Amino acid sequence: MGSSGSGSFTDYSDQKPTDINHENGGSNRIDRCNLAFATSLQEVSRCRYFEERGIPPTGTAVILRFNGIRLVIVETMSGDEIGYLPTSFNYMKNCLDDGFAYSGIVSNNSITPTPHVFVDMIPS
Repeated sequence: MGSSGSGSFTDYSDQKPTDINHENGGSNRIDRCNLAFATSLQEVSRCRYFEERGIPPTGTAVILRFNGIRLVIVETMSGDEIGYLPTSFNYMKNCLDDGFAYSGIVSNNSITPTPHVFVDMIPS
């Protein structure tokens, strides 16, 4: 599983939706910024939390943050990065720029065959 982006800011469009209702998060008239979501994180083994402590336990509280380098990181409440959102969530940068915030929990994890963290997130 990997990312298809180039790792540069050009991967993340600042273009706002153009539908008639000017809803955030897409032009399909669904405001994706206001939706809860669940996803598997990428690059868990390369993040600070894993390097220092291993895999985060289920129930760990997390938030989303844009760090200026990678689209959106998922981190613990104390600021330790635990993984990155898949590129299918690139729209989240616009949501964060528009003032949305997201919190959630680690809902599942596994160390084998590779470190895996699954999170459930809600707008807050």
